[in-house]
Amino acid sequence: MTTGDVVGDAAVDDALAFGERLIALLDGGRFTATYKYAVLLALVDECRAGVDAAGRAPRVLSGKRVGRRVFQLYWLQARPLGDHRVRQSTGRNDVVAKLEARKRELALPPGLPLAEARRRHPAAIDALERDVVTTVIRMPLPKLQRFGWGGQSVEHRFIYDFGWPGEVSPSRVQRADFDDRLHLRPGAEHWLVRMAGLIRPLVQQRWAAFTAERNADHLEEAQLEAFLFGAQRRSLSPVREPLLDAQEGACFYCLQHVATGAEVDHFVPWAKHPDDGLHNLVVAHAPCNNRKRDALPAVAPHLQRWSHRFDHDTRAGRRFAAAAGEIDWPRWPQRTLGAARSLYLWLPPGTPLWQQGATFVPSDPQEATALLGKIGPARLAAEPDRGYDPGEC
Repeated sequence: MTTGDVVGDAAVDDALAFGERLIALLDGGRFTATYKYAVLLALVDECRAGVDAAGRAPRVLSGKRVGRRVFQLYWLQARPLGDHRVRQSTGRNDVVAKLEARKRELALPPGLPLAEARRRHPAAIDALERDVVTTVIRMPLPKLQRFGWGGQSVEHRFIYDFGWPGEVSPSRVQRADFDDRLHLRPGAEHWLVRMAGLIRPLVQQRWAAFTAERNADHLEEAQLEAFLFGAQRRSLSPVREPLLDAQEGACFYCLQHVATGAEVDHFVPWAKHPDDGLHNLVVAHAPCNNRKRDALPAVAPHLQRWSHRFDHDTRAGRRFAAAAGEIDWPRWPQRTLGAARSLYLWLPPGTPLWQQGATFVPSDPQEATALLGKIGPARLAAEPDRGYDPGEC
């Protein structure tokens, strides 16, 4: 696989430079709320979701799509932790508190999925999302790459360039002709994907530490991190029976009949890339699910079997399509596939992948490339995204 202009010893130097700048940004940037942490995670997620069949990440991102991803991240957190209301800001602009208050006004259960909330109150949820997206465009995106405080701050655009002024008005952002493009700096898209396994836990730890400091009840940092970023708390039970039927009553991993104790698992682990889209969900025996945990499944046979659900010419693909038609569940095959490509195609050769029980096998990126590269745009166009709006706000 080629990686453009990021090869050889220069790649090591570029990776170190990018990582050092990112750490310096986390150490030396001004953080009065958690917006910047959310934007960093959203940038990683958008780059991963856009990886193509050759393993290339996009060079241009939509700022509004980044803002929508931030909104999705905050929606999951907008609920109390036991008897505590978790503050994420030093001032009044606490987006999570605003979302939580709006949920109460709309009489929405704290853990209600975003897609279901939008079905119940489309205008209200669209307005909430538009407000968050506009704020992301106006505030954290222009200010993310600033080092230092106040008049001593220095801007270094090492992640992306953008074309709008930092003080752009909300009405300007919401105009149809607003140019929201983020032009990633040479190599930045590559490192956001390749280093995601390091960036995500680092940013999450800093986010949890920042939040812990701003809660007078002294919630433990580890408890907060699990609350903020743990596996999605929405119930996956609605997809269990349709998916199990598509799998002909068998565990996805061991292929043995599932009598009781079936669990819904994230094929691409939640800890590596949060994705509750239908294409990323499989039904497994509890022992298989517990053994796999946060590991990537082996290419043969697991990734091979999983890839069939993108191909309706196969028996497995037709059964999956039939199951998908039975349930109203969000799905975004292109994004789910992009995330899988971002992980499998860039694994160092020999990385252990989970096969069964306590058995791991070494990865072969070429094998994964040959498999995932066969899933082209024509196949994906047959099943458009559902529950994720790629349009403009």
